Amino acid sequence: MIKKQFSENARRARNMIWNAAGRYDFEPPFMAYFPNGTPDYYFDMMIGFAEKWLDMQRLWDFFKGYEKDRRAAEWDELLWLGLENALFEKEAPERPVLEELRKKRGERFYEEQARLSRQQMEYQSMPVYTQQEARWAAVCGKKLPLLTPRERRMAEALRFSGDLGTDEILAAMKAFLETFFKAGKLSVDVSVHKGGKLASLFLRHEHRRKDRFLVRTGSGEGDHARAVSLGHKGLGRHTAPDEEDEAYVRAVFGRSLLSDEERRLLTNELCMEEDADCRLWMTRGEAVDESFPEAREIQEKRKKQEARNDAYVKENAAVIQNTVKSLSSGIETVLSTYMKHLPEASRAGRLCPEKAYRLPVLQDGRVFLKEGEETEQEFFVDLLLDASQSRMNSQEVLSAEAFIVARSLTAVHIPVRVTAFRSLRGYTILEELKFPTRSDCRGLLRYYAGGWNRDSLALEALGRLEDDPALRGKQRILLIMTDANPNDSTPAAAAGQFLPREYEGAVAVKEAEKAVRQLRNRGIRVGAIFHGNTSHLADLHQIYGHSCVRIRKASQLAEGVSELLLMMLREIRTD
Repeated sequence: MIKKQFSENARRARNMIWNAAGRYDFEPPFMAYFPNGTPDYYFDMMIGFAEKWLDMQRLWDFFKGYEKDRRAAEWDELLWLGLENALFEKEAPERPVLEELRKKRGERFYEEQARLSRQQMEYQSMPVYTQQEARWAAVCGKKLPLLTPRERRMAEALRFSGDLGTDEILAAMKAFLETFFKAGKLSVDVSVHKGGKLASLFLRHEHRRKDRFLVRTGSGEGDHARAVSLGHKGLGRHTAPDEEDEAYVRAVFGRSLLSDEERRLLTNELCMEEDADCRLWMTRGEAVDESFPEAREIQEKRKKQEARNDAYVKENAAVIQNTVKSLSSGIETVLSTYMKHLPEASRAGRLCPEKAYRLPVLQDGRVFLKEGEETEQEFFVDLLLDASQSRMNSQEVLSAEAFIVARSLTAVHIPVRVTAFRSLRGYTILEELKFPTRSDCRGLLRYYAGGWNRDSLALEALGRLEDDPALRGKQRILLIMTDANPNDSTPAAAAGQFLPREYEGAVAVKEAEKAVRQLRNRGIRVGAIFHGNTSHLADLHQIYGHSCVRIRKASQLAEGVSELLLMMLREIRTD
């Protein structure tokens, strides 16, 4: 007999739903969990009460009716706040303890927020957060948040009465979406069909998060280093991408530089173990499908950001030009040391002490060194830019700093390729901003931040990217401009783990460290230009070792990057 296997947490959630529903002969299509994977017993009870008091099939079909709308996740969370109020009022007379459980659930909300107190920008809907705070403040007897008139009306509308039946609940849900979100084509008299599923961001247990590249900018505040963090909320994680995700990525970021076969081979090679649920997309941002609604909106915002980047470069032209001159001069000094003729063994010249024994023992007179005709191998630089949401508040500065580095390297005839990376919907996207054999650096002004960052996969992918034929045989140096804070919505998919591990914190840092080690084992020198918070310095050194430099302002670039290159080239000479 074939049986389904469930984790301990899933079994507990199912039991809570069954107990609340008073029946054990149905399979709940969704469950409630907290961000750490433990069951949210209070909302699991609400799921069970919905089965007990309402026609669940019709509720599921209502949610199913708008699941393809880009605002579906936001609507789900708001409507379940409304359902929670109605179901509490229905059940509380029979279960007096429910009032205490509800208060504890409200206190848990504030505990979760306290853990995220430094994350000023959450990857979540602001209306949802505001309504949650309003609900749980009232439940816990706390001071209500300051609400706008519209937010107060929303909070009132979401207090669905316990006197409502299924028809009235559906009508209230429909009216709420039409009133506050201008939602159209919603039907409360949908046909019943088997297997309807709720497309809820935090409740549906089979749901796969649909990340959006266009995220809320909020107040524009971040931590002391102006960095913005994305939070892993509830079951808001993304699993393996599908055709819809690929279509989204293609429309928003442009066609892939690689053929389908090349992408398949590269994915099969790199997207394994912890990255098994990921895919790769390499592009130059060409041929964006502006008929796709969000692609059109994103392109407009990218053009505005490009204009801001350009204005910043023009406003600081004198400082940037002086920094380019200083960095170019520093690089030339480094090269004058690095690009020397290789010494050759000779019978005359400078004595080589470690070989002196060969003269009396082996009668070998070639124990001297003289300057040979062969010079050391030339090199080129890959500059990799973290273009995730965490860099949102520093886009102009980072664009200018990348411009300075690329322009300085080009000025001394070192080929440099500049690539921005981010992750979205399970795809790690590498966007080439500057081609290695071209001197024009204007493409760096297209730098735009959004999405997540899976540093390990981006590093590995760039390391495997086919080089221009003119650059083959040269020593590769990979410099990454980073905040040393890898963070992705697609979990680390290591086999044998009891629960999926979020790609953040120690897990993500360890993966990035492994990627850097593998690149170095293949002869690629990797260094980091750190522009981030002090709290991530330990992670920076764990990932990149001593091959890193911290930059607090553009005027430090010349000295910092010169020292970093000199350090890396010295390592090459000693190998």
